[in-house]
Amino acid sequence: MLLRLRSRDGLERIEVPDNATLSALKSAIHERLAIPLDDMLLSKQPALLTSKEPYSFRDMAINDATLKSLGVSHGDMVYLLYSFERQVEPAVKPVAKPFGAHMTLNDVMAKIIKIERQEKPHTPAVSFDRNAANVFQSYLQGAYNFSIKRGGLLYGEVEEDGTVKVDFIYEPPQEGTVDKLSMQRHTPEEAQVDLLAQLLGYRKVGFIFCQSVKAQKAAAEGDYIINTDELISMAAMQDEIGEHCATALVTLVEEPETGPQVHFEAFQCSDLAVRLVREGWVHPRDPVDGVSRMVNPKEPDAKQPVMLNGKDTDEVDNDFFLCPVRIMDHEGRLSTSFPVENRLMPQGKTELREHLKRLGSRPYVERLADFHLLLWLAKQPHLDAHDMALLCEAVRSNRPVLEGYRVIIDSIAGIAQ
Repeated sequence: MLLRLRSRDGLERIEVPDNATLSALKSAIHERLAIPLDDMLLSKQPALLTSKEPYSFRDMAINDATLKSLGVSHGDMVYLLYSFERQVEPAVKPVAKPFGAHMTLNDVMAKIIKIERQEKPHTPAVSFDRNAANVFQSYLQGAYNFSIKRGGLLYGEVEEDGTVKVDFIYEPPQEGTVDKLSMQRHTPEEAQVDLLAQLLGYRKVGFIFCQSVKAQKAAAEGDYIINTDELISMAAMQDEIGEHCATALVTLVEEPETGPQVHFEAFQCSDLAVRLVREGWVHPRDPVDGVSRMVNPKEPDAKQPVMLNGKDTDEVDNDFFLCPVRIMDHEGRLSTSFPVENRLMPQGKTELREHLKRLGSRPYVERLADFHLLLWLAKQPHLDAHDMALLCEAVRSNRPVLEGYRVIIDSIAGIAQ
């Protein structure tokens, strides 16, 4: 298992066995980088490196846990914080050659980026929990009629063959317009979502967004799938989450025979697209459309030719960067009947009471098996992190909830015992 390690001193790579524990990873870091074991804080959250309360990051705090159980897999980015002063060797810069007699044709060709399609995605399929997908798209249609863009983060599991199974969608605080989507990322709430997901046996596996009807019409007229802003968002998310990350695109399409129909499609960006976006090569044209401008990362105003189909160009159709992924559905372990966070609808004691009564015929643990409900409960002063860990464990293993927690939750809801 090869992991990318990001710290204040830059990006490094470290290799550990596939079945390694967190303790083994720390030992490998200590052996290679000489950082004291008791001076390491690790997390999958980038905010660790800038947080004023780094010890609140608990997603990688159990030394005996395997990295896989913590949601860490091959190629993932892990963030490392320490106070130890390291002597980092500067990268050796290649000696620049003058163009001409000392530069061979191979030297020139090596500097040219060739744009080629990636034949296969890293994940063969994405399977959505039917209820979670329906709750996402029905809100877009009912509340906004697809007039604006909206997005979310996908959580689930990655199976041995690379198939991504999505069991719930977290919708961060966000602002959406006809053409733009801005999601608040790496917030304390998202850190809480990651922790609850881990306790339930899940991890972040992708990104979902909808195009507005106006944007979808522009894409259809321009014969493209996504614009450059969307490509940049997708590639950045894939770079953050890892090569298993998939993006779902939701659109409302006017069908000649059946009228408006909601379509789900799934894609991954090519590895080249991820690299080019990371390095700053990809910029949108004005007005934004389905073509990306290639620019010199050091001089954003300067065009940077690349090679496409044997010809030099400084503009590339975004479709060259997309790998379609087969989309499926399944019935997951969680329901999605409690109101979803950060929407134009309330989440409170009344909604909790209605939820518990509506599912009153089911075992109590099944009534709590709703991620959005668990996230709301985690914010209540009556329940701390230890309590939520026990509740999540009960939900994960489908075991009865301790009577004391039932009393607390019913009390919050205002249900008489």
